[in-house]
Amino acid sequence: MNRSTLALLMALPLLLAGCYKDDLDPGKLTNNPFDPGYVGENVFVSEGTYTETVFIPGVGNVVRQVIAFRVRRDLFLNPSASYAVQVHDLQNGQTTVINADPPGGDAFKYYKQNLVQGSPVCLELRLTNNFSVARAETICVTL
Repeated sequence: MNRSTLALLMALPLLLAGCYKDDLDPGKLTNNPFDPGYVGENVFVSEGTYTETVFIPGVGNVVRQVIAFRVRRDLFLNPSASYAVQVHDLQNGQTTVINADPPGGDAFKYYKQNLVQGSPVCLELRLTNNFSVARAETICVTL
């Protein structure tokens, strides 16, 4: 065996040891707002509530409550990540998925038909993408 081959064989374990990374501990990965185990700041910010009147053909004018909120994209590990929001209305038990309004932004509007003045409405919100959902957060508003 020549001298350079022997030196290479002796140095190989040192080179491989320099590339070693610690084992990944999924329990410590809590900084991604898309994960159910996220422990960071709130992702959803309430923007308030108001009523609006819309005309529905065949029905006429309908008054509905608009609950506005926004998503804090600044908390995302990948700011260009696409997502929607799963909304669970704690008052009526209905769950739906909504997209940004306007599209491509971080503002969302949830519409509620049966509004009651002075009654709080609470929504459980979750980021969703690729058929998975993140940690739930609750916002409440009163008309």
